[in-house]
Amino acid sequence: MLLSSKDNRIVKDAAKLREKKYRDASGCFLLEGPEAVREAARQGGRLRFIFTRAGASLPELGIELFGQAPAVYETTEDVFAKLAGTETPQGVVAVAERPLWKEEDLFPREDSNVLVLDRVQDPGNTGTLIRTAEAMGFAGVLLVKGCCDPWSPKVVRSAAGSLLRLPTLQAESAADALALLVKHGKRCFCALMDGETACCDAELAKGCAVVIGNEGRGACEEFIRACGGLRIPMEGSTESLNAAFAGAIIMYESLRQRLTAEK
Repeated sequence: MLLSSKDNRIVKDAAKLREKKYRDASGCFLLEGPEAVREAARQGGRLRFIFTRAGASLPELGIELFGQAPAVYETTEDVFAKLAGTETPQGVVAVAERPLWKEEDLFPREDSNVLVLDRVQDPGNTGTLIRTAEAMGFAGVLLVKGCCDPWSPKVVRSAAGSLLRLPTLQAESAADALALLVKHGKRCFCALMDGETACCDAELAKGCAVVIGNEGRGACEEFIRACGGLRIPMEGSTESLNAAFAGAIIMYESLRQRLTAEK
């Protein structure tokens, strides 16, 4: 079926998912690009609608549907431009259901590691940290209220499919997050410019939570008081690192320690 009007109800409802209130109300979000849509299709039943740009077909995009097939619509260029969030869209946009993660998904084992984001507001940083957490073997991500919405289109693109696989939960406050971490026996570390322990000297291989704070203000006082401070050893005149880079370095150190211990 070809959709040629930007005022079509299906098109308008999908475009509304660029706003958080509609994502929260519907439990759905937008996926863009063949790889993200392929990942959702592999999970079966998560896709509700798929929109392709005129002339692009699912087989040509390498997308195979599994389980309950969603509705697939071909769109004209102007309709597709309304749905796509990038300047050079890759030919496919989809509406997908958000995974419903539970507490036990985030804390599957006592020795698993968890990433905590404290009011991280840049979508690129948030998505990159979620993607890196999966790559470094972390069990999931706990986002404290004040973080940007992990289901916003920019975060979804930056996370590159990890949001569909890696459990994420949200905490109403730092106190709630800390209570959850204590409940599950996590040793808590907070990334700080002047942290008392170099990340390479801390025991990060297993059973810990790593807190990455706000880009401008850093972690809140509650985390600083409750967690061990981690610094990243640096040379040169650079005073600090981007939140996503700092988190990636610390999470890689955790993986390095774990792989070294397994040899």
